[in-house]
Amino acid sequence: MKACVFAGTFDPFSKGHEYIVDKCLDLFDEVVIAIGVNVDKKPMFTLDERKQIILAKYSENKRVRVCSFEGMLVDFMRKENIIHTVRGIRDEGDYKYESVMAKYNEDLFPDVVSIFIPTPNELSYISSTAVRNIIELGSDFSKYLPKESVKVVKDIIKAKKK
Repeated sequence: MKACVFAGTFDPFSKGHEYIVDKCLDLFDEVVIAIGVNVDKKPMFTLDERKQIILAKYSENKRVRVCSFEGMLVDFMRKENIIHTVRGIRDEGDYKYESVMAKYNEDLFPDVVSIFIPTPNELSYISSTAVRNIIELGSDFSKYLPKESVKVVKDIIKAKKK
């Protein structure tokens, strides 16, 4: 079975992320959405909340697995016995950054295969940072998230206001 890892913070999981996962499903038998735990970042949503947001979209899809990891991505990939990692590319800045990261990953795990998937123009401006800002300012964020995830995010925000 061919599998890939799509890793990120996913704070929150956006339509851009959804696009990448859906493309991965065209190429691989299994897609592992791996939520990275970065102790230096203070996410808006907890790890469990981010899992809920993603699972709202993919809980019925047996080919998608959502999990988390700490530390190096390549260590997680080695443990999972997966050599393919997929990264979404919005623009040339993403490409430059992801190309450098791919080289480090290759140095640390020579078997790794990094695959870059460009997002279409209509999604290329969406970033989790911008979506978090929209949420924090109380504006409508629904057009930036998978429709299945919007209610989950609204419920989480509502619960945090209590």
